[in-house]
Amino acid sequence: MRLPLPGDCAKRLCTRPTQTNELASFNSAEHMTIQWQMIPRDHVACNRQREGQGFGWNDRAQRLGAGRKGSRLFRNDLASDTMGGLPTSQETAHDRDERRGLMRAFVALQHRSFRLLFLSSVTSGAGSQLQLVANLWQVYAITGSALHLGFTGLARGIPIILFSLAGGVIADRVDRRKIIILTQTANGVIAALLGVLSAAGLIEVWHIYAATFLNAALMSVSAPARRAVIAGLVPRQHLMNAMALNSSVHQMDRIVAPALAGFLIALFGFPVTYAINGLAHVITAVALGFVSLGGLPARPQRTPLRDLAEGLGFIRQRSIILVLLATDAAAMLFGYYQVLLPIVADGFGMDVSGYGLLLSAPAVGSLVGTTIVMYLGDFSYKGRLIVGAILMYSACLVGLALAPWFALALVVSVGLGLTDSLQATTRNAVIQLLCPDDMRGRVSSFQHMLVSGMPALGQSLMGAAAGVLGVTAALVAGAGACAAINAGIFARRKDLRARELESAPSPVVLERPVEVAG
Repeated sequence: MRLPLPGDCAKRLCTRPTQTNELASFNSAEHMTIQWQMIPRDHVACNRQREGQGFGWNDRAQRLGAGRKGSRLFRNDLASDTMGGLPTSQETAHDRDERRGLMRAFVALQHRSFRLLFLSSVTSGAGSQLQLVANLWQVYAITGSALHLGFTGLARGIPIILFSLAGGVIADRVDRRKIIILTQTANGVIAALLGVLSAAGLIEVWHIYAATFLNAALMSVSAPARRAVIAGLVPRQHLMNAMALNSSVHQMDRIVAPALAGFLIALFGFPVTYAINGLAHVITAVALGFVSLGGLPARPQRTPLRDLAEGLGFIRQRSIILVLLATDAAAMLFGYYQVLLPIVADGFGMDVSGYGLLLSAPAVGSLVGTTIVMYLGDFSYKGRLIVGAILMYSACLVGLALAPWFALALVVSVGLGLTDSLQATTRNAVIQLLCPDDMRGRVSSFQHMLVSGMPALGQSLMGAAAGVLGVTAALVAGAGACAAINAGIFARRKDLRARELESAPSPVVLERPVEVAG
């Protein structure tokens, strides 16, 4: 039996055997969904959907003539249309596209081991942010000196520079999961010791400096392993999303933890804050025990120094990695404003709670920026976005320096976080895509040394500049240096302006062939 269809589908004929229950669909030229239902005997149904409405025809009624119930052309709401007793699909192609768009932002979470790493990062990151706020505020409470805040950054920066490269070699030679578990446990012990000293009233500035040094040394070992692990937990096409999600953890912790730390310190004091940090690290270590990792790639037995030299040679020959790191290093060295936020909050007449809000505001912007990258996926002209975001970051630094009201300072701080996360998340993903798996630990360690070491040195530089020039002049001068360096790099490097920054083949020639993981 042949039944001509109405409208734009008139050229298609419906020919179906009896005694079937099949459903097929296609999109017409007018972007409408045609749904066929094969129902028993000689009943053939065609449902044409537009704006939530449907049409149904019963061919048997048409042949038998009027007077039969099925001979009338009827309209009905799709939610209740059974089309001869069989339910129709209520999900249009547009609905499926919307659902896929929402899921795309979290696609990496479908992998169990990455989910566990993601959740463990939430707890450990929150604890670390609590301790960071507590350390800076406690140093300022004891000394009242911007210079001593700068020394805190120095205590953090020195071990990062000293131990990061060694941490990368370890990450490419030892089980990365064990590295992370051991360092998290050690961080928990350090937090507990600070809590005991604070509760006993024995805490001194040098205790905080020593704890900061040890925390940074442990982070120098664990960070390359954690960053290298991500690429092994998700397929290559999900790596950009995984890096964005991993960055979003840090941003969420920066939103909640600083404000929470401010209230915890105000209500319960430093001992409780340190105790919560210690508990968070213990929870992280336990959760990581359930993460399943593949073995490390087969590699020739070499000395650690030979491995280190090989990693540095890879970075030197793949010069775009150095360029990407240099853009961020300039921003962190000359524009690391966080160390001055206790003074900024005090200048507006705010207490520790206001300081916590100033720390949380950039994290709100960072979360927005990370979400944007999550939805963009694998986009083009990543280099232009990276440099453009850093230039906007410099402009926001000037805005923070000149803000006359606390509310405006909060808004500008949101902009600082937004621009920083746009460039950082994109840069991290590009660098991971440029590296073969057996190089990721060493490249990540070099990246960590610069990306984490420069902010620590930036704390010292900004603290010293603020002590000599004042907060406003220090922020404006830092913004100018950051913008000038990045504009110069962008003008000189054509590959930074390329459409596909990470797609160029590697020029590296080593003693053995290197296969890029994919």
